[in-house]
Amino acid sequence: MPNGRNADPAVIADKIARIRDPHVRPLNALSDAIADAVGLPHGHVPYVDPDQGGINARMLVLLDNPSTKAESGTGSGLLSLDNNDRTARNCREAYERHGVSHADVVHWNVVPFPVAGVKNGGSTPAERTRSVRWTTEFVDLCPDIEIVLLLGAAARDGWARASLDRDLYVVPGKIPHCSARGLNTGGGRERFEAAIAQVAQMLR
Repeated sequence: MPNGRNADPAVIADKIARIRDPHVRPLNALSDAIADAVGLPHGHVPYVDPDQGGINARMLVLLDNPSTKAESGTGSGLLSLDNNDRTARNCREAYERHGVSHADVVHWNVVPFPVAGVKNGGSTPAERTRSVRWTTEFVDLCPDIEIVLLLGAAARDGWARASLDRDLYVVPGKIPHCSARGLNTGGGRERFEAAIAQVAQMLR
């Protein structure tokens, strides 16, 4: 499979040098605050990629929890469409097919810290409940969000727990996580593709 751009250490170094740029500074300060709250070194709650829209994004894409390819030490330390894994690649290529600009989106996880248990496994309901305040804070920092795309059952559950009181369009339906496992569930790939096509139309 084609490598994500973050397979190149020089690309990661350039992005990490830009994580305090104005459009991502508040979100990445939140990442550090979460790391402090859960007792992790800074960088272990992955930073928002500065090549995304950050606080100027029109669409929030919520997933479950950081993969090892996003964690500092085992990966880029970034929530990035350029990460060198299949999940990032599936999303990146769908955006390319439908003309979704990275500047229009910001990605986040309903559990922003690495979860306990199996690496690249799912979060627990308790972890999602604990993270509600950070989902709320993240959304509050992004005044231009119009659309919310929830990828997978954990994202839908975490979003429901947050009970945000804001007029946002949440893409309907059980859209799968963009991992291979999510897309290979019955009809998963088609639902995912249809959702990306819909949001692309809305963002035009």
